[in-house]
Formats: sequence, structure tokens, C-alpha cells
Amino acid sequence: MSLLFFKRLLANPIQVGYLVPSSPFLTRKTAKRIDFSKPRVVVELGPGEGCHTRQIARRMDPASRLILIELDGLFAEHLERQFHQDKRVTVVHGDALHLPETLENLGCAVPDYIVSGIPFTIMERQLREQLLASIARAMGPDSVFITYQFSLQLSEHELFDLKRSEHCLFNVPPLNVLELTKSLAVLQ
Repeated sequence: MSLLFFKRLLANPIQVGYLVPSSPFLTRKTAKRIDFSKPRVVVELGPGEGCHTRQIARRMDPASRLILIELDGLFAEHLERQFHQDKRVTVVHGDALHLPETLENLGCAVPDYIVSGIPFTIMERQLREQLLASIARAMGPDSVFITYQFSLQLSEHELFDLKRSEHCLFNVPPLNVLELTKSLAVLQ
């Protein structure tokens, strides 16, 4: 665990959401869900210190784009420094509640993938629903929302259809990696 992660955890434990950064086992499981056989637009919500970001960037096609949206200013600064030489990566210090507008401002109509470990189940219900609605609004019919969660609760959410799930035992805590698509009912 880095000193930055520990400081941010102490400053705002609910926003950070996890007691330790994601394990390499989890970051690999998450990144392998993304098909980089052609250029993709990937959005990561709440990348923190960049554990998943590094895995995704390693696998990305040179013409792919990775947009990081981080609410915490110190994490956003850290990500800027970490990826300043990678022109495929854009860091936005902002709120995922405004995801469709943020993507529009960046000239990105619809992402191929949205990746996030935001701890939805420990959020206040209204905030969680607003955030999930923002994610669903940003998705197109072929977009995939990849999230790693303690609970399988999101797999039953009305805005999404579960495409696939996998448990990652080698993480603290063990988490589920969910692949969700926009619900057919929402698309119509």
C-alpha cells in the first residue's frame, strides 16, 4: 500500500471504499475483460492510485483511449504525474455523476468500456442510483460496464443485464468482477 493511498483512506474512507489497493490478481482479471484487438475507448471511474489503470494501459492498442475520472484531487494529481507521457490517457478531476457530459466535452460519444470499483453497495441509496443512471446514460448498446464489487447486487439492477461474472478470491476482500451491459428495457 502506498503512502498516498493510506493518507487518502484516512482522509475519506467511504470515498476510497477499500482498505487496501486492488491485488495484481484482481487487476489482471479486470483488464482481461477488455478486448483490445482493435482501438477502444475505455473510461475508468475512481481509478485511485492507478492499479487497474496500469494493467489496462499495458494492454491497450496505440490508437486506444483511456479516460480516467477521479473525484479526489490528490489522486487525480498523482495520475497526471504517472501517465503524463502516455498520450492515450486523459485524467479528469471530476465527478462520475456527470459522466455523459464529461465524455461529450472530451469528444467521446459512447465508450466501449466503463471500468469501476466504486463501492456502490456502501453508498447512500440516492447517490448510488444517480451514479448508476449516469453510467447507463453514457453507455451505448455495445458498451460494457466492468465493475469489481463485494456483492452481486448490481447484477440484478434494472439498468443493467449481467453478461458474465467471476469471483476473485486473491484480493482483500475477495471481490466479484461483473460484466454488465445496458438493460434491453432501458435501450428501448
